[in-house]
Amino acid sequence: MTRIPVDALDSQEDRLQFGDPIDCAYHWLPPGKVDAYGDSVRRLSAKVELATDAFQRTATISEESFAGEAADTLRGRAEKRYEESVLVRDNLRGLGRAVNAYADVLRQHRDGLEQLRSFASGQALHIRGNSIVAPVATIAGDAPPRQIAAWEAQWKSYQQCFDLKIELRDTRRVGTRDLVRALAEFADVHPDKDKQRHVAANSNKVKFGELRQEAAAEARDAIQARAHVDEARRLVVDLRRRELASLDSLKDMVDQERPVEEIRAQSAQVATLRQELGDAQVEAREAEIVAHREQAESNQAARRLADAEAGRPSLHPASVPTAPMPTPPVPPPSLPNTVMAAEDSPNPAFNPKPNLDERLG
Repeated sequence: MTRIPVDALDSQEDRLQFGDPIDCAYHWLPPGKVDAYGDSVRRLSAKVELATDAFQRTATISEESFAGEAADTLRGRAEKRYEESVLVRDNLRGLGRAVNAYADVLRQHRDGLEQLRSFASGQALHIRGNSIVAPVATIAGDAPPRQIAAWEAQWKSYQQCFDLKIELRDTRRVGTRDLVRALAEFADVHPDKDKQRHVAANSNKVKFGELRQEAAAEARDAIQARAHVDEARRLVVDLRRRELASLDSLKDMVDQERPVEEIRAQSAQVATLRQELGDAQVEAREAEIVAHREQAESNQAARRLADAEAGRPSLHPASVPTAPMPTPPVPPPSLPNTVMAAEDSPNPAFNPKPNLDERLG
């Protein structure tokens, strides 16, 4: 059997991060060819089945029909060949089924990529070649609400595409592992053994497969942390927009001399949004710190793998990276004194405008 090197493709998929272009192209063997190979293996098992039946009939010839030393030798050899052919038949049958199952996995993977591209096109995401391009990273805070809503909808659609791409990748890899197990069980073929060279690291022996698994896990954690940062930033943008809109409404109510109860209620809403915005900014900064740490650990794992592949001893210390300095929260826009007084005054009888005292008695 021929093993097709796919390390480059797997490494490219492992490096996929939220915000990167999402590749929708199909890079694997045509499912029809894989299916045809599985069918040929199963047809071969059917031919071996014919030989198995012949050996069984020979091994069970009665002594009344054929007796003597030569007959016993023939029956003994036929019995041995029968057992061997049963094993070959079962292995071929199991291998053929596993290859057919892998063809179905590839077919679903190909169809899933096509559906992914169609979904992105229907959601008005930009598609360049076979890649789904992420929306612009930022948008002006004073952009019209309709434009901001469209921008947020595009990012949500991109998130769906990203999650689906990861799901398609993981499903295909599960099918690949099933095929590798079938090759080992039915054909005694181990595609990964030739990649399990050993290198010295900290006086221990480390396998390349383990280093790749560690690097992939660290990269996945970094991607998830980065996605959390993006989500936290989007929340901050949304809360800041809502706070500004609520402040504008409060100013209008004060200018229109609306009832003090309405002004207090609007002030409470502004205060609540301001508190939520402050909490969201804190969470965003914490998410950035975590993302920085995860990215540093991912880079360190990648360097260890590169050193191992180059035959160099790993000299990178296991240290906790320094977190970036947190950025101070953006202060809220300044308000007229009357608005701030209506919001912050502990006196429940306070009026933001002097002439409201006489009107409210």
